[in-house]
Amino acid sequence: MERLRAHLDRWLGLYVGLMIVIGLATGYYGMAWVHAHSGLLQLIEMASIYIMIFPMMLMLNVRALGNAFRNLKLVAAVIILNFVYGPLMAVLLGDLFVGSPYVRLGLFIAWLVPCSSMSIGYVGLMLADISSATAMVALSFILSLALIPLETSLYINSVLAHQLKGFALSSAALSGVEMGLVMTIIEVLVIPLVVAIPTHEAMIRKMGQQKFKRISPLFPSLTMLGMFIIIFTIFFAHAGMLITHILDVLGVFYSAMVFGSVSLTVFTLLFKYVRLNRKNETPYSSAMVAILTGIPKNEATAIAISTMALAALGSQAAFLASMAPSLLPAFQVVFIILFIKLREKLMSFYGVERRVEVLEEREIMVAEAQDKGEVKRDE
Repeated sequence: MERLRAHLDRWLGLYVGLMIVIGLATGYYGMAWVHAHSGLLQLIEMASIYIMIFPMMLMLNVRALGNAFRNLKLVAAVIILNFVYGPLMAVLLGDLFVGSPYVRLGLFIAWLVPCSSMSIGYVGLMLADISSATAMVALSFILSLALIPLETSLYINSVLAHQLKGFALSSAALSGVEMGLVMTIIEVLVIPLVVAIPTHEAMIRKMGQQKFKRISPLFPSLTMLGMFIIIFTIFFAHAGMLITHILDVLGVFYSAMVFGSVSLTVFTLLFKYVRLNRKNETPYSSAMVAILTGIPKNEATAIAISTMALAALGSQAAFLASMAPSLLPAFQVVFIILFIKLREKLMSFYGVERRVEVLEEREIMVAEAQDKGEVKRDE
């Protein structure tokens, strides 16, 4: 299971790209079948959403929230990255590169949702503090239950309604979108969470912490497989329409390139000097926790929200809104892999290697002194 999870994580971008290409090719030549089986495709989308969401909930360690507030600087940084910086970048880059207002809304949701449990794995690969990462993932998810509908409603009323005047979007339709958003949060986040928390505790009581940890790689693998299914289904069901929105696809690509490169570069530099660490902690570890739980996003959740919340506006609007979060995983994983590949250089940039070398030299000096009898063994 661990090998499967590592394989899917490593090749996530490739598999997402394949699902998009295969979905487009088969959907384009099977449009008659798509129109005849639209109800079946909607059922597959709903099933895929829960396949994505529920395993992710089982991995959520709510108990880690107790440790989340010990480092207030780190907490503030993660909240700002997730719920302020990401949405603002979506508004800015959406206006610059994306033409369709619905695709802009999808981009906004894609960078408003919190990180996924995979961020904990990324932090571990960077040799940073996994316990802090777990707390930040739990905290950002809990906050998202209130902040996603609040910020998205503000965006709809202040930005989307203005942009869609030419589309004759009525206030009743906007209210329907907002209500759909709230119901979507309840259906795909709150209800699975309420079910998952006691299920998580029951599984740990029955099989023990160690056995649960051994099977835990299965859960993110199921989430990724569910995401592959829904991405394929989305592009299969709307292949004909996507061809006419190729400029929006390019706009999402440009937005992802700017967001990934600017975010990782700026905050890596910023957190070296604006230190988030507490005493006896390296600034490197806190910086990696903040970056990797604040920049990567849980696009599976964004796909579910954008697909279901805009159902009141019709399948075309829902598809356009789900386009950005469906495309972004392929770009996001490339940036994260490149970032992880730079681990040794980043550690050197933050001075971690020099600190390790000093500690090693000190241990050698102490050992030599002990051998000479200059220092007692227990000192």
